[in-house]
Amino acid sequence: MKPQETKFTFVYNEIKQCILEGQIPPGNTLPSSRMYCEQFHVSRYTINRVFDALRAEGLVDIQPRLAPIVASKKDTCNSSNTVFEILKQREGILQVYQTFALILPSLMVFALQECDVEIMPHYKQAMKALRLGDASGEWSPPSKLGYDILRIGGNSLFSELYSTFGLYNKLAFFAEDCPYFSKHFLRGAVSVTSVIIDTLKGDDPLTKYNQLSDMYQKLTDSIEHTLNYLSETTPKCPAQTGLKFSWNPMRGQDYYYSKIVDDMNLKIGLGEYSVGMYLPYEKQLAGQYDVSLSTVRRALAELEQRGFVKTLNGKGTIVIEPDDTKLHQLALNSGYVEKALRYLHALQLMVLIIHPASLAAAPHFTKAELDELANRFTSPGSIYLTDILEFIMKHTTLEPLYVILSETNHLLEWGHHFAYYPSKKHTLTHLNKKVILAFQQLREGNAVSFADGIADCYRYNLVCMKKHMAEKYRFHNVANIRVPEKYQTAGNGFFRTADS
Repeated sequence: MKPQETKFTFVYNEIKQCILEGQIPPGNTLPSSRMYCEQFHVSRYTINRVFDALRAEGLVDIQPRLAPIVASKKDTCNSSNTVFEILKQREGILQVYQTFALILPSLMVFALQECDVEIMPHYKQAMKALRLGDASGEWSPPSKLGYDILRIGGNSLFSELYSTFGLYNKLAFFAEDCPYFSKHFLRGAVSVTSVIIDTLKGDDPLTKYNQLSDMYQKLTDSIEHTLNYLSETTPKCPAQTGLKFSWNPMRGQDYYYSKIVDDMNLKIGLGEYSVGMYLPYEKQLAGQYDVSLSTVRRALAELEQRGFVKTLNGKGTIVIEPDDTKLHQLALNSGYVEKALRYLHALQLMVLIIHPASLAAAPHFTKAELDELANRFTSPGSIYLTDILEFIMKHTTLEPLYVILSETNHLLEWGHHFAYYPSKKHTLTHLNKKVILAFQQLREGNAVSFADGIADCYRYNLVCMKKHMAEKYRFHNVANIRVPEKYQTAGNGFFRTADS
């Protein structure tokens, strides 16, 4: 099982991001450890470790009996050391930019729908930067405005991804400490702000998408040129140590427990653990997932509460036919409503990011893999979308994109019982037909149509699950979950189809 993001890591990244984004300006004190303890529900020991780590990185200065102070630029490590650290991670940094150049335009165009520009906190700052044409700090207003757009768009996963981008893109270094980057990219920074403003005001999604794609691609190209320049001009350019990209949308939750429940839920649904079959013993599961017995027992209790398994004294835990009555009772729980919304947000996100991922992966499918998928698509009880996603991810070469797809898919595992158990035959049959149609496009070499088809599969799931949760479980909040309109790719952008 993937290691849990620790509370320390989570808090450290959150506070670090606030500093890097300028939310706490240099010379200002951080909130007290007591306030952070209350905010993040952690001990003072954890907060003190975070403060020490921030000091070690040169982000804060700590004096005895005083609150940490955000360090000024001159107090941080010297530029040569900073360049050295950047070059150690250059390939990973570039992949971060390449990934977000692929997915951010779609997320932002979608989030901009029905957005009120005037209420965005950093809109006035961006307008001021555009009016003054000031080259200093020019990237900050549009960057913050981008966060506003995704936050106000209604899906917290969007803004979480954007914040994660801010943690890994090292933009503060490039924008503030790298003259080469400033000369070759930031001299056109006013146009960057202009692009954001024009996008906010525009109505045509194709124009918006093309504007944003062009902007993020130019940014990515400039980062690549800058990294190449630094590599060529830095004496004894260091070997790469890699950049471990991480995104945990389940942060703040009981990660281990939730992962076990969702994983076993999926295996039951896929038939790996079929009705009448006993699950592995608790000790075996504890070893398999590398967790304690208490965590395994809690997960099994949750599965029994859902009506998927039954624990028999002296025999073990057996898989049973799903009990829709229990599911209905469970759905009335307020915590379940929150998880259901998270699940629908994950489906919404997947609709938008699977298209560029599928488009990039399509050329790499081998004949042997296509034949293997064709063989898998002969079992009527299988979920073909799971199979084809496996191969799409196999051919996803950008590590950050792979992580985002993987974590989004983990969120979707939670809703497996909702998606496929109620009226399973009809829903699954229709979904599988859609997958086969997309697969046929892949076999014929139509990468764009293949990507459109896979996105449409997740769109179909989202539409079905919205309806199911609203009608059967009275989850009225799902009405606010928008379904991304159906688009067709056209050149470098997309356009709305008549049947959207």
